[in-house]
Amino acid sequence: MKLDNFDAMKRSYLIVGCLAVGSIFLFASALNQTSAQEDFLEKRAKLVIRKVGHQLLLQAGDSSSRILPVKQLNNGTFQLAFQSEFSFKPDTLVKIVRQNLSANDLPINYMVSVFDCATNEMVYGFEISPAKSNLISCMGRIQPKGCYTIQIAFVDFKLDGGSNPVIYQYGYGFIFISLIAFIGYDYLKGKKKASPVEMTNYIRLGSFLLFKDQRLLKNGTEIIELSDKELKLLEIFATQQNQLIDRDRLLKEVWEDDGVFTARSLDMFVSKLRKKLKSDPSIQITNVYGKGYRLEISI
Repeated sequence: MKLDNFDAMKRSYLIVGCLAVGSIFLFASALNQTSAQEDFLEKRAKLVIRKVGHQLLLQAGDSSSRILPVKQLNNGTFQLAFQSEFSFKPDTLVKIVRQNLSANDLPINYMVSVFDCATNEMVYGFEISPAKSNLISCMGRIQPKGCYTIQIAFVDFKLDGGSNPVIYQYGYGFIFISLIAFIGYDYLKGKKKASPVEMTNYIRLGSFLLFKDQRLLKNGTEIIELSDKELKLLEIFATQQNQLIDRDRLLKEVWEDDGVFTARSLDMFVSKLRKKLKSDPSIQITNVYGKGYRLEISI
């Protein structure tokens, strides 16, 4: 064996050893951070539950009234309260809660209860438990306008001391990835970095380019992000520029999956699009009273 090869091998073992020791240190440190992670989980839950309240009010056509601070009633049970009265459809509530909780790494076993503020009686509820059968009832029945509070109770919300399997997964995963990364370094260093995704699928709107796949509007160096509904709405306008589009059609195509929608929701999102397109004065979204909207682009 040549000396330079022997030195290279020693360096390799040294690097692997350092990576292993560092991984074990990080893993041990993670075991002592359980309470901090629990606190973080509680804060995340409150943020996500506020988002649930925000989306629920938007679906009810309310974009201005306050959502009161989320309260933690006990271990894993949170209460959401509102400033103003509103009505809701159970289908919409179930969909909003499930989408937000599953997208933000919160416990997947939970129960949702809706209480009347005046009587403190439960007017609606459902339970999500993948290990068992989900309990969801009374779909399609719109709850009348009133004062409601919503409680979301998570099962096994707290982390289980030092035996949390998530921490073990991260610790062992980090050690494994570190070793694989070192072994494959010589192979990987000869590979070129993947070229960035080309943004080619777009629709031109005046000086704007609408990139549907990325949900972006681009005007020179200005880049504007769009929500799902803003994208759907603008895409309909963009494909039928300077044409009158009926209000009922816009409501049906953009809000049909939500179950509950109002004309006020449409007007609100049109107002948002106007603000995002204001840097190009040649673009106007005009309201044809009693009929619908028209995206006008002057050449």
